[in-house]
Amino acid sequence: MVWVKMKTITLFSNKRDYKQAAVEIIEQARMRVDFKPDLALFYATLKYNGKYQSMLDILHEEYGDIPQIGATVDGMIYPDDLRADGAALVLCKDTDARIHVDGVKEKGAVESAEKLAKKVKCEKGVIILHFPLVHVPGALKSSEFYAKGMYYSKQCGGKNQEKQKEYARKFADYCNRENIFYLPPTILSIFARHTDYKIPVIGMNAMHTQVRFNSPHIFCNFEDIEDGIAALTIEKEGINVTYNDIFPDKGKTMEETKDIVRREFTIVKEFKANFEKNILISLDGVPPISAVKDLTAVLAEKEEDLFKKLDKGNFQVQTPYMLIFFTKKSKGMVLVGMGSYYPFDLYPFFIDTSEFIEDVFLGYEYIYFKSSDFISSMRHLRCNNDFKFFCIDVGSVSAFGKKVFTYKDEIKELVDENYFGIMTEAPSVYLPKGMKKRNYISEAQPDIFFNSAGTNICLEI
Repeated sequence: MVWVKMKTITLFSNKRDYKQAAVEIIEQARMRVDFKPDLALFYATLKYNGKYQSMLDILHEEYGDIPQIGATVDGMIYPDDLRADGAALVLCKDTDARIHVDGVKEKGAVESAEKLAKKVKCEKGVIILHFPLVHVPGALKSSEFYAKGMYYSKQCGGKNQEKQKEYARKFADYCNRENIFYLPPTILSIFARHTDYKIPVIGMNAMHTQVRFNSPHIFCNFEDIEDGIAALTIEKEGINVTYNDIFPDKGKTMEETKDIVRREFTIVKEFKANFEKNILISLDGVPPISAVKDLTAVLAEKEEDLFKKLDKGNFQVQTPYMLIFFTKKSKGMVLVGMGSYYPFDLYPFFIDTSEFIEDVFLGYEYIYFKSSDFISSMRHLRCNNDFKFFCIDVGSVSAFGKKVFTYKDEIKELVDENYFGIMTEAPSVYLPKGMKKRNYISEAQPDIFFNSAGTNICLEI
């Protein structure tokens, strides 16, 4: 069967002034675009922090009320270049597709996802979600977050595990209520359920390698909805969704998976963990950072030092050390970076632990991978000129440095033209039964794939 391809063109600017950047993009479009677009994708780096709505207003005035989605990211890859500073607008046209964008910003990440999932209708095609993996609020809310973390950490002192879980649960509920953590497997499962588990659902998990206050940002229909969640629905026959990760297959049993992890990673120590929801309470009965400090030199940060880094936008979140959790139902693993992120004892992160076993490994340095593994999903394409829209784990930058600029040539060789990719936190995906290519160890829940590093995804439209 032959499907009509989605026609696209990418416009880019890195002008220092946000107005000049937006105007330059429009001027390029007027010279180069020979079709009336029915979808706009807009992505920008932190270069224009605080000016996104003004840029969106300029673009909205030019393009009216066509659907638009996007986010702040660390980089973009398109036929002309790979860039890590500036803004890109991708204008799209597809006569065969029904395209719609909806967004929600409510109190509560889960509540926002539930409300948005009820609005989204999709019988065929794909749903592409944009949400913050972790949203760093402004200075005032960050102070409140630190104060809550310190209070609940203090309440979790002692040996009473039931009391610890109670207060960790309250802290998790606070983090959800303030949209600080979006928990990709939880979000994807909500949308999969509302579409009767028939439609692939992709999570573009926005987060920056160097974070700052009030970031990242989500864009929906030319509005900066900040810590909200947006959904792009493309209803069309023949959309191809390919997913891959840099890791080996999981084992048939939990013990086999653990043995694979021991073999493939450098394991520093194995712990028994106590956790509740998305809060790690202790490792071997000791607060997480205290439990690993002599093994990793990772220490709790002082609040004033965190504030200085967040204010300047140079708080580095990439870390060589990771906690490796194991999932009961899917017998996979989930990696969580172990870094100096908080001035308190509890350790919140971006995945619900309800289906985790208590065994947790501290490790670093996945041994057997190369830079091209981070774009491995692009090696399962139909090899035609469909539009390729993909996401690459920005962690590849910390792993390979300037060598990642070779992606520009590797992707050009694979795809040639009509493609656009973003570099941000590793993406997540729900794949209906029968769509997965192998037994991914990154299966966080049945048919839901996520890890904090090493996953990549590509759509052909």
